[in-house]
Amino acid sequence: MNLVSVRNLRVTLPGSAAAVVDGVSFSIAAGQCFGIVGESGAGKTVTARSLIGLNPDGARVAADELTVAGVDARNLTERAWRRLRGAAVGLVGQDALVSLDPLRRVCAEVSEPLEVHEPGLGRADRARRVLQLLEQVAMPEPALRARQYPHELSGGLRQRALIASALAGSPALLIADEPTTALDATVQARIVRLLRELKESGLGLLLISHDLAIIRQLADEVAVMKDGRFVEVQAAARLFAAPQHPYTRGLLAAASLSLAPARPPVGEVVLAARDLAKTYGRAGRELRAVDGVSFELRAGHTVGMVGESGSGKSTVARMLLGTETPDRGDVRLHGEPWSSLPESGRRARRGGIQIIQQDSLSAFDPRASVLQILSEAIGLNGTPRRLRKARAVELLLQVALTDALLGRRAHQLSGGQRQRVAIARALAREPSILVCDEPVSALDVSIQSQVLELLASLQETRGLAMVFISHDLAVVRGLSHDILVMKDGVVVEQGAAAALFRAPQHPFTRELLAAHAASPRGRSSQTVS
Repeated sequence: MNLVSVRNLRVTLPGSAAAVVDGVSFSIAAGQCFGIVGESGAGKTVTARSLIGLNPDGARVAADELTVAGVDARNLTERAWRRLRGAAVGLVGQDALVSLDPLRRVCAEVSEPLEVHEPGLGRADRARRVLQLLEQVAMPEPALRARQYPHELSGGLRQRALIASALAGSPALLIADEPTTALDATVQARIVRLLRELKESGLGLLLISHDLAIIRQLADEVAVMKDGRFVEVQAAARLFAAPQHPYTRGLLAAASLSLAPARPPVGEVVLAARDLAKTYGRAGRELRAVDGVSFELRAGHTVGMVGESGSGKSTVARMLLGTETPDRGDVRLHGEPWSSLPESGRRARRGGIQIIQQDSLSAFDPRASVLQILSEAIGLNGTPRRLRKARAVELLLQVALTDALLGRRAHQLSGGQRQRVAIARALAREPSILVCDEPVSALDVSIQSQVLELLASLQETRGLAMVFISHDLAVVRGLSHDILVMKDGVVVEQGAAAALFRAPQHPFTRELLAAHAASPRGRSSQTVS
């Protein structure tokens, strides 16, 4: 018997006349992985959430058949859905920070499904099971992480906590919506291996990902989704070998796109970090997040920063921006003091250094429309109010969006759409420096390639300088002139990108590159054409 049977699913969201999912049909058996790929806003996440009753209030869901774990789900009450969630169907969402309760420790988050679905389990047994689940998803120092709050974890660590929580109820079906988005190559490989082992043990898996290499590695059957419809559904091996639909062929071509760092004239040093260090007190002990980081960034160049989740990359980014004060060392902007100044002394120069953040949902005022978000940034440059809407439309076009999104709020956008709006907002200030913290992690391959090409073009034409933080070594290699490799808060190796990738010196660098080469992403860069 199939774990999921869907026939002619149609979903219309509140305030929309057109269906965002229109006539979708598929099934998933035990031990099978069904993958869905497509651009942001295609309807992938809405399809997945229809299987767990989590579409927005007021959404109209209709289907000729919608059976989940043997239950007709077309007219379930909320109480009936709660019995299915966790025990029969687990969900790993794409926004780990907002999916985890900021007021609860990780142990409480992972333990909740056990309390709900295994009420006879004692407290000590639950605690042991939580640690086992954290170990299963490759969480480092699980006992320490279990006592921490989500904001104390890096993006990758939060994602692993979310996966552990989804597995806690031992569901028969796991919905994984971009489950490896925030993970570096080494941890991504572990999670892919874990999902494969779970599938082989009989778990059904619905996998949504913009990373075609992950889909290729895990999926038995793949649906390509565009504008709410499946335009192609085939066995994975056949789809990658002989795609039939032009849109599918376009996605595969985008996945194989290779970039080269921009080659503008070498400019002056615009940002300099010297001996940066930062220590936090966490869970009753000190954690040295960053220790002795130094580098220079020149106009027209990109410094890439790589390392495992929790290695200190985002902490360095915050110190560069002046939102985090170093315990030791300093940052200079255009040769002048920056990190040592009070905020009042930095405010007039903030437009020149902007960030593109990893977590785009938390970066926006949930009450503001896209037009208001962009207009606020545009107005800070002194642009008259009457010209701001036209400039907002121009910025949206630069990041492959249209003016149809101007009236939407952040929660009404897909993850990829939100990330592109975040990039547009950063560009609105016309900065000379961009600090990019996983800026394309939420984007599908076709939009990712457009955004990366845009960043490369801006660098070449404007002499834009970038600090580019990413777990995706292929992206870092394609954009960066110099690279810093971080581990446990320390830069273990740095140098020219070409030399570092050709002949890495530090054992950890070699480990990272080996993990990337062995990962689905690394292999696909050699085989997808």
